[in-house]
Amino acid sequence: MYAPIPALNLLKEFEDGVEDYFAPGFELIAFGEDDGGYPQLSDRIRPFAQATGSGSTYAIWLLDDRADLATLPVLLLGDEGGVHVVARDLPELLRVLASGRSPMCDWDGVDYDDEREEADGDEGDGYDPCPENPAFRAWLRDRFGLEAAEDPDAVVRAAGAELGDAFAAWIGPLIPDAVAARGTA
Repeated sequence: MYAPIPALNLLKEFEDGVEDYFAPGFELIAFGEDDGGYPQLSDRIRPFAQATGSGSTYAIWLLDDRADLATLPVLLLGDEGGVHVVARDLPELLRVLASGRSPMCDWDGVDYDDEREEADGDEGDGYDPCPENPAFRAWLRDRFGLEAAEDPDAVVRAAGAELGDAFAAWIGPLIPDAVAARGTA
C-alpha cells in the first residue's frame, strides 16, 4: 500500500502502468515522508507528489481530524516560495491534473499554464509535456466519474475563496509571507 488514501493507491497503480508523464512534472513521492521544503508545516501536511519538475510539492493539508484524508484540502508548496490551497479535496486535484496544465507558483499566487502553448507559441508544434494525459483522463472518468477541469485556475480560486480564512489563520503565524501576499496579514 502506497498511502492511507484509496484514491492515491489507485493513482499509484495507474502511474506505475504508464511509460511517461500523465500531468506535467507530476510524480508521486513517498507519502508523508517529506516536508515539501517547509519543515514548520510538517505536523499538518502530508506531501504525496512532486508538482513540477523543479521541486514544487503537493500535500494533503490536515485541516481537521476527519478520517477520510481524500476529503481534505490539497496545498501546493512552491519550490521558489509560496504555499497555496489548490483544491478542496483530492478528487478536485485529480481534475486539475487531468487538465494537462503545469502549476506556476510564487508568494503572490498560483496559476496553471498550458506548456504546450508556451513551448514556442505554437500549439501545433508537437511538444507534449504529458503524453499519457489522454489515458489519465479516461482512467479518471472510469474510476471516479470525473472529467478534467476546463479551467484549473477557477478550481484554485474557488478552493482559496472557501478555505482562505482558515488557511490564513493557520499558516500566518508559521509563514507570514504566505498571508502577506494575500493581503490578509
